Amino acid sequence: MVGQHSGEWKVNDHLVSYKPQCIAVDPLDQEHIYCGTVDQGLWHSADAGVSWNHVGDGIDHKSVMSVAVSEAEQVNGHGVVYAGTEPSAIFRSEDRGDSWLELAELRKLPSAPTWSFPPRPWTSHIRWITPDPLVPGRIFAAAEAGAFIRSLNGGQTWEDRKPSGPFDTH
Repeated sequence: MVGQHSGEWKVNDHLVSYKPQCIAVDPLDQEHIYCGTVDQGLWHSADAGVSWNHVGDGIDHKSVMSVAVSEAEQVNGHGVVYAGTEPSAIFRSEDRGDSWLELAELRKLPSAPTWSFPPRPWTSHIRWITPDPLVPGRIFAAAEAGAFIRSLNGGQTWEDRKPSGPFDTH
């Protein structure tokens, strides 16, 4: 964690051995931070990164490659959290990571069987998730590699990549 103290920057290392891949701050409560790791799941800090707790129970995969918190989708004053994994799946939490729902329609997209990560072509992952900051439920996601997709209803259904769109969208 990097922070400013008395005009100088100070670095406190956390989760380093867990190989952090991504980080997201709840825009509605910036003390709440989420960190996705390779093979150690998702972690949450309620104190701006001073301490961390594992919150990935319910996420079926241990590699969390992307995480995002929606500003437009709110439950009890905090943003809805989205976590993208390897293999490609997206999970949603409305309670700061205490419980998770897989957005399973994603894996039913016609292009899903063609997604692959070139260094490990037998798998793919959700490399980026971006909730629309103005439209609740509108989410964009990128599978590495193979698709740029969107949902208009909080991940209940997904629109597949456009045939003329780029394949490598991470």
